[in-house]
Amino acid sequence: MTDPRPYFERPKTEQLDQSASEWQTFSALPPATSLPPVQAEQSAPQAARVPQDEETLPKLAPWGKRVGAFALDFGLGLGVSYLAQGLASLVGADAAAVDMTGYIAFFATWLVNRGYFQSRPAGQSLGKWLLNLKTLDPETEASPHLVRSLAREGVLSLFILTAALLVPLAADGLFAFFDKEKRQSIHDRAGRTLVVESEQGYRLDEKVLRLLQEILEGEATEDVKLAARDLLRKAQRNEAVRGLSSQLGRLRQDVGRNTRSLRQQTSKQVKSWLASLKEKLDNW
Repeated sequence: MTDPRPYFERPKTEQLDQSASEWQTFSALPPATSLPPVQAEQSAPQAARVPQDEETLPKLAPWGKRVGAFALDFGLGLGVSYLAQGLASLVGADAAAVDMTGYIAFFATWLVNRGYFQSRPAGQSLGKWLLNLKTLDPETEASPHLVRSLAREGVLSLFILTAALLVPLAADGLFAFFDKEKRQSIHDRAGRTLVVESEQGYRLDEKVLRLLQEILEGEATEDVKLAARDLLRKAQRNEAVRGLSSQLGRLRQDVGRNTRSLRQQTSKQVKSWLASLKEKLDNW
């Protein structure tokens, strides 16, 4: 009987050799790990993306500068108030009119200096300009609107107008002290503002510290020390000064003796009083 298969059947060994050669050819391809990491490249920009709620506002104002700016603005208002009272008294106004003139001048200066000028693009009153601070609207990241600025300083003016001046101001400052995130006081919350540091200003604090450092480290300090030493030597050589120092020494000794005797007498009187009180309690 003839074989129905028209083709020649290859031995099994040749089939195995061919499959092995095909496997070697497939293994010669580049490994999958050498391909570019598509997922890693897509996720990298997401990891490097900056969150939108990151703080982009300037640094919040430190406590010392805020108190200093308030003191400078308050001093400006007092100066204008005293000047207006002096002019009113020269005109011949009575005491009530003089006092009212002082109040009106103070609060007008306060609202113009801190209410109007803080709504300008710089956002600075005189005190804030001297210490490089400014008032900021966190929503627009610019100076507050005039209405907000006047509302802010109007609330603070009411605190100043009260008879107990330090109590409302202390409460106003405590609100900012316990607000660790924004340091907003009551009048800051009324105007929805922040007080931050500014690049524009006079830098009064830095200039004063630099001046004091130059005075302490300069030749003027040595001259003052030498003058004080010379004055002390001359005073020690003067007979009047020596007599005064001896009198002061004797006076110090007399005061010490009198103090000791007074202490002893007081102790004796207290002891006798306690003894008599104990005796009365025992007999009662």
